[in-house]
Amino acid sequence: MSDENEGEKESPAYRSGRLWGALHTLRVLGGVPMKGKLAADSRIRMAERQPGLHIPRQLNKATKHLVAARRRGARHGKAADEVLKAVLDSIPGDGGFPQTYDAAQRKEFRDGFRAQKGTYAAAYRALLR
Repeated sequence: MSDENEGEKESPAYRSGRLWGALHTLRVLGGVPMKGKLAADSRIRMAERQPGLHIPRQLNKATKHLVAARRRGARHGKAADEVLKAVLDSIPGDGGFPQTYDAAQRKEFRDGFRAQKGTYAAAYRALLR
């Protein structure tokens, strides 16, 4: 089974959490410290409760972080290119995010964030310091 088919089985909230994890990683590759704002519990809570507000705000900053990562060197730039592709693939087909998630969906969001953050931490360990 391909990764694409796996993604289709993920709930929208889980996929949004994975997107938040990708956006966090892109920021770190661009030079924002690992303990940057998107990984802070308070920012995760805000995003999981109001994805329609907070995710688009961070999407608007993605190219800035991509450019910053490329300026840090070829390895950072290549990793940021890969993460940005994942970000773009994670945006819902209609381009929108719900205004809110219920308690179960918030848990799925957080689980998706942790899974994606962990995947990137393993893949780009040397670059995320």
